[in-house]
Amino acid sequence: MSMLARRAALRALPRTRGYTTTTTDVAKTNYHEKQAALSAHAGEASELWRRISFYVCLPGIVVAALWVRNVEAEHAEHENHIRAENDGHLPEPPHYEYLNKRLKPFPWGKNSLFFNAHIQKDLEAEE
Repeated sequence: MSMLARRAALRALPRTRGYTTTTTDVAKTNYHEKQAALSAHAGEASELWRRISFYVCLPGIVVAALWVRNVEAEHAEHENHIRAENDGHLPEPPHYEYLNKRLKPFPWGKNSLFFNAHIQKDLEAEE
């Protein structure tokens, strides 16, 4: 069979176009069934995460908050004990040469931008 005869035979065959030959009723029911299944799955998944949020996350947050409260209360009690031993003041921390080492000052001064006078040493008062 020559090449031209093959082409002619292929062109003579009836052509089908994928999904357009299927009946529209079957395609619509499959689509609607898939959409209903997706909606049911989405509802189940959202219900699962709602339960996880209420029964796992919230109790975990409460337990963590209570633990932090206890740790901070112990720290405050210890700090008050040290203040009571030192006439109401915290003792000066030791001067280590590797702490607060600045090659050039910050634009706003020697102290950090988040300077806290109750906890940190005031570097501007050292001069």
